[in-house]
Amino acid sequence: MFRNYVSGALIAVMWVISPLSVASTNLAEVANEFAANVAQHQYVALGEQSHGAANVFNFKREAVKALHKNHNFTVLALESGLYDVDWLYREFVKNGASIARSAPGNIFYMYANSTEIKPLFTYIEQSHRTDRPLKLVGFDSQLTGGISKQFLVKELDSLLPPFNAQFSKTQWQAVAAVLQSVIEMKSTKPKNTDAFFELFAQLEAHALGMKTRPDFWQRILVGLKAQAQRQWQLSDMRSHEMGNNLVWQANQHQGQKMVIWAHIYHLQKERVDGSQNAGQVMFAQYPSAYHVTHFTGGTGQYIDFVSMKTRSVSALARNSVEFAANKLDCEICVLDVRTLLRKKPSSEVLLFNYETSVPLKDIVHKWDSLVHFANVTPSKQQ
Repeated sequence: MFRNYVSGALIAVMWVISPLSVASTNLAEVANEFAANVAQHQYVALGEQSHGAANVFNFKREAVKALHKNHNFTVLALESGLYDVDWLYREFVKNGASIARSAPGNIFYMYANSTEIKPLFTYIEQSHRTDRPLKLVGFDSQLTGGISKQFLVKELDSLLPPFNAQFSKTQWQAVAAVLQSVIEMKSTKPKNTDAFFELFAQLEAHALGMKTRPDFWQRILVGLKAQAQRQWQLSDMRSHEMGNNLVWQANQHQGQKMVIWAHIYHLQKERVDGSQNAGQVMFAQYPSAYHVTHFTGGTGQYIDFVSMKTRSVSALARNSVEFAANKLDCEICVLDVRTLLRKKPSSEVLLFNYETSVPLKDIVHKWDSLVHFANVTPSKQQ
C-alpha cells in the first residue's frame, strides 16, 4: 500500500500513499504512515484551511489516534476555550460526564457538532480505561462557551483572596460585571478604557494570592483582557495569547508529547501579515520540536464555518501545488514543502478557505509538511 514516489517533472513527495479511496477504511493506514513520519517531534500541529472539511477531520482524527496509540502522544490541545475544555475534562475525570455529550455548546461548534470528530471524543473517554489516557486540553484565549458564560466569573469570585484596601469587593463587582458581558459578547466599550484596564491590573495583582491554581487563573485573566481589547477593537492579541496558552500547557505537561488541532491561521509559524500568532510563539519556544502540517485539496466542497453554507474549492491555477499534486493520481499525497520549493519554486498553494493562494516561496518556512486531498468533502454537522 505504501511506496516512495519521486516525480522529477512535477514535484517530489516525501511519501505518497496511492491508490486509496478516501471513503475507504484504509484512511487510517494513511494516517498511521503520516504519524510515523512526524512522531519524532514533541509538538505536532495539525492545521486546516476551514473548519468544515470532512476528510480533513477524518484524517486528523485517525492521526491523533495513531500518535497516541503508537508514538506516546498523551495530550491533545484543541482550538477551544482554555476554561471550557478544562472544566469539561475535569467533570469527565471526576464524575464521568461524557465529553462527547458535553461538547455541544462548550467546545467550538464546528468540532463539537461534527460527525467526524465525535468519535474522537469517545476515543478519549475510552483511553482513560487504559494505563495511558489521552488528555484533552483547550488553548483558545477567547472564552465564549456555555461553561464560561455560566461558571467562569462565579468560580473566580469563589477563589479570590479576601478583599482588602488595595482591591475591594466593590472594585471586583465592577470588573466582574464587565467581564461577564465580555464573555457573553454583549459588552460595550467603556468611555474610559484606561481606567478599566488599571482596575483590571489590580484584579490581576490581587489574583496572584489565589491558593487554587493561580497560574491557570492568570492565563484566564490574560485571555479575558485580550478578549475585551478585541471586542472593543483596541487590539487583536487572541492568537498570540493562544500561543502563550500552548506554551503554558506544554509546561504543565513537561516531557509529554502533544498534538495540536486548530486552524492553520493560528498554527503556522508566522502569519502572512506578519502579526504574531500562536504558531510563532510555539516555534520561538520550541524551534526544533514544533512540526506544522497544512491541509489542502484539488477539488471538492467544504462547509464555511461562518455562513454554514457548502462552498466549492476554487479552480486551480496551473502553477499551483494542488494542480501538480492531482497529476500524481493519488487520493492523498503527503508532501515535504521544502522539496516542493526546490522542484517548483514558482508554485502557489491554497492557504485559506480553499480560495486564497499564496506563493509557495513566501509560505514554505511557515509549515513543514502538506497533506493534499484530490477531493475535499464537506463536514457533516449535527
